[in-house]
Amino acid sequence: MDEINAQFLPWQAELLQRALALKQQQHLPHAVLIDTASEQDISAFARYLSMLLLCDKPDDLATCGTCQACEMMQAGTYADYMLVTLETNEKTKKINKNINIEQIRKLIHEVSLTRQYDRLKIAAIYPAETMNKSSANALLKTLEEPAPQVLLILLTHNRGRIPVTLRSRCQSWTIDPPARNQALEWLRGQGVQDEMATSYLQFASGDPVLALHLKQHGYASLVSQFKSRFSQFLRSELSVTDLCRGLLSSETAIIRRLINMTLMAYCYQMSGVDANAELRSGSNKNSAQAIMNLRLRAQQQLQVEENNLDLQLQLEDVLISLKQILTRRFI
Repeated sequence: MDEINAQFLPWQAELLQRALALKQQQHLPHAVLIDTASEQDISAFARYLSMLLLCDKPDDLATCGTCQACEMMQAGTYADYMLVTLETNEKTKKINKNINIEQIRKLIHEVSLTRQYDRLKIAAIYPAETMNKSSANALLKTLEEPAPQVLLILLTHNRGRIPVTLRSRCQSWTIDPPARNQALEWLRGQGVQDEMATSYLQFASGDPVLALHLKQHGYASLVSQFKSRFSQFLRSELSVTDLCRGLLSSETAIIRRLINMTLMAYCYQMSGVDANAELRSGSNKNSAQAIMNLRLRAQQQLQVEENNLDLQLQLEDVLISLKQILTRRFI
């Protein structure tokens, strides 16, 4: 994924052009909130956007790479740029689930200092939705009383989790998802063959970067194996422990996606949405609703980074519940 992060993605170009035009017109806002529907890390986009705005001689959307700002940003030594993100807990060695108030206080202090260079001072916060209440409240005053020549960039995957008091003080920008043809073209450019590109793009709900990530982790094979083993589990030929054990070598995010996809597929089948559904016969709205409720529960239970419960136990609970729903339909 490093090669992807080395430059902006084609569907991000429109937003970069907008930002550069605002800078050239001297109409940049003091704060922007950038949201994206993609699940993938966009901290690299924040950095590239910052480099573009700091560059002395941008050529279209390419930074010159030779001015002082470009050289220092590439070296990570540009003093008037900072990125606030989730930190690793020194005791647990795990990534914290929130951006804490100490981080925001440090940001506030940094942006209050005199600029070291005759350019913008830029501070980015990502993922902004992980700021806790204290952090958000601390940031509010800085947004209400912006310093000159300072740009605050808040980036989020879920703007609904950003307090309205912060949202109302930021200009709202969106990284629009690519059209299907553009997404497929990009995947082909990454060496993914046409038929496989189509399949993985469907797995990834239209997100090409996620599609490439899933391909690199053998997601199609995982789906095929899981379907076969889940059928054995339904017939009581395989224990739930053995079923889950076959998943645990995969990333937690990939496991969550697989379980969510499985639950949605059964929900569609029971609702009569899927015309080719094997289990459509005798389906009813109660079963479909039960699976939808289970899906919502699973989304919470499988967030193991947040609740610290054992992933295998959570998986077993969800899959046993699904089996019970499916089994009840034929009793």
